[in-house]
Amino acid sequence: MPTQRKIQIVESLTEKLRRAKATVLVQTQGMSVAEQTDMRQKFRSGGMDFQVVKNTLMRSATHTAETANVDEILVGPTAVVIGYQDEASVAKAVLDYIKTSKTVTLKGGVLGKQKLTPAQLESLSKLPGRDQLRAQAVGTVQGPLSTAAGLVAAPLRDLVQILHNYAEKQGATL
Repeated sequence: MPTQRKIQIVESLTEKLRRAKATVLVQTQGMSVAEQTDMRQKFRSGGMDFQVVKNTLMRSATHTAETANVDEILVGPTAVVIGYQDEASVAKAVLDYIKTSKTVTLKGGVLGKQKLTPAQLESLSKLPGRDQLRAQAVGTVQGPLSTAAGLVAAPLRDLVQILHNYAEKQGATL
């Protein structure tokens, strides 16, 4: 019989998983409490949640939230990093932390309703962020539009220049 506390944890985790853009599962075996606190603060400052969870509670929450089936990943001590803003930023943040840590290992993740392997998460982390992609799209559209505006304005600008030169030649000022 589940306790009230476990029910609350599953409900909270389910709600977080439903709001998540991406979720990364890591193994933190051997980490001290201070290291976990540091890790939690780094992710929280990036708009992500970090939570050490029991595998049974995580399994229940993923089934309730109807996300990808990660049951085979849920072996051994598991912590979950949940990102709400940008899919790539979660993978980047976790992989950057793993590079500096000797005890954290990547188990897998979830993007929407799709399960991701560690290799897929690494590929995701190499993608540019959403803001950078938007800037690239704007730049791609802005260049040709700017050129077209210059081409449309050129004849009028040339006419004004000719009239100005003619008026100077005649001794009048504009």
